[in-house]
Amino acid sequence: MLFLLKWTKTVHKDVTHLGTNVIITEKNEGSPYDTINKVEGSETISSKHPDYIIDESKLAGGSAELLFFPKNESEVITIVKKMKNREIPITISGGRTGIVGGAVPFGGAVVSTDDMANVLGFGYDETNQKYFVRVQPGITLDAMEDVIKHKEFTERQNIGETNWVEKFKHDPETYMFAVDPTEMSAAVGGAIAANASGARSFKYGAMRPWVKHMRVVLANGDVLDMTRGQCNAENGKFIIETSDQKLKVTIPTYQMPKAKNAAGFYSKPGMDVIELFIGTEGMLGFITEVDLWIVPTVEGLTTVMFFTSEEDSISFVEKLRVDDELIVEYMEYFDEHSFNLLKTKKDTNPALANLQTLPPDVKTAIFFEVVFSDETLEDIIVKLDEIAVECNSSIDSSWSAIEEIEQENLKIMRHAIPETVNGIIARRKIEYPGIHKLGTDMSVEHEHFREMMNIYRESLKEHNLESATWGHIGDSHVHVNILPRNLEELELGKKLYKKFAQKAVEFGGSVSAEHGIGKIKAEYLLIMYGEDGVNQMRDVKSVLDPQDLFNKGNMFV
Repeated sequence: MLFLLKWTKTVHKDVTHLGTNVIITEKNEGSPYDTINKVEGSETISSKHPDYIIDESKLAGGSAELLFFPKNESEVITIVKKMKNREIPITISGGRTGIVGGAVPFGGAVVSTDDMANVLGFGYDETNQKYFVRVQPGITLDAMEDVIKHKEFTERQNIGETNWVEKFKHDPETYMFAVDPTEMSAAVGGAIAANASGARSFKYGAMRPWVKHMRVVLANGDVLDMTRGQCNAENGKFIIETSDQKLKVTIPTYQMPKAKNAAGFYSKPGMDVIELFIGTEGMLGFITEVDLWIVPTVEGLTTVMFFTSEEDSISFVEKLRVDDELIVEYMEYFDEHSFNLLKTKKDTNPALANLQTLPPDVKTAIFFEVVFSDETLEDIIVKLDEIAVECNSSIDSSWSAIEEIEQENLKIMRHAIPETVNGIIARRKIEYPGIHKLGTDMSVEHEHFREMMNIYRESLKEHNLESATWGHIGDSHVHVNILPRNLEELELGKKLYKKFAQKAVEFGGSVSAEHGIGKIKAEYLLIMYGEDGVNQMRDVKSVLDPQDLFNKGNMFV
């Protein structure tokens, strides 16, 4: 249970906009520097706080001279101003669950959001008729979800004159935050910075549309307070009036892919200013506060359907995707190698005990959830069986769950796959410190998905590389995880990765559908947008952060 230990109400000023594309920042003095919790010295940080110079990518070589733990926006302002004056770059550190090296510092200061993990408020937007929650960036998605599910809000956190907290508690429905990245220990700020998504992106999309309001500290220490719908680009430009100058931001003109995408800076004619800071991986500012929409939960039939071929599992997904009678929450894919990894853990994880009942000819599976009611459940089961039979499977040989505990066991199985892979890589790093996992998260347009899967499978087989493939097949986006056994295989895997990236772009997709670019995938951003497109991103960065203060080394080669 999360408690609000110390809360100073943020005053949201009514900003007079000089035009629909003009927004004015707030200038705040900040807090005394000496009162901020900090650790100094690279040796002290590496020996006593090693978790802050690495992330889940296992990218080696991280170091930092300063490590800060601010508690609020005021302290962040002070840190930013101080580091700017001392010309010390800042690496923003959230949950460090990313797998592209974005939170790995190479010198400078690390600013952790660990102590900025409070729920700040709860309210209701009468125009949109939706509830929202206000949080600091360091709260994990899992912790926030728990607060929402159990309605653990106090009247002190109420936003507005109406007592929305009381109304919410008397609402018979339960609620959720719809975006569910696989790693729910990710921090909210990092999830927004990466435009993270997850299984339910098939129905609900990524983080972007769920951000209602956001406060961001810019590189000069000013604060940008943004509410969606208040400031939109005109003629491809924003004007941000800070305390010391007027910034003219030109949004990039490249075409965004139709497929699911989390690579590079967002661009769209007339886009909202808030979009500048979603999916840009903390390159343009430090998120200190955010309002997120929440929605009622639904009752779902969670099912794992098994298939004897990859082709049949893809056909099943294609049929589910277009069926008007079924409301599908998500669709996830698992290949044979993923199951083999899980079988090694079945004796130590009770949630995986059912794996021993799998028929020996099972090659792939689709993990999905369909919304149901007591009145529709029987018809849904009949419909699912019809589709399964058409794809050489059957509802009789599937695993299904309605009760929450059973559903959680199935989700544990899904989450156990990446955890197992990460454990394998961690052990191999002992012998080969420079080794790391090569995890693709590329998407393609639906019509090219079968061909892309063939390219993955045949390439890995040809080069005898160990791998496991799973992911969000509903979005034609799966994770091909290459597990190099030595440094030679790492280099070979990188070459294949580049080949996959080129094909994904050719097929109208993205080189990163949800994990972002970070330090590991910078060369793939060039493949996707070309030199001109990346330079347009650099121009946005140079206007808002001319000293390259935030997250130096990310995204750009």
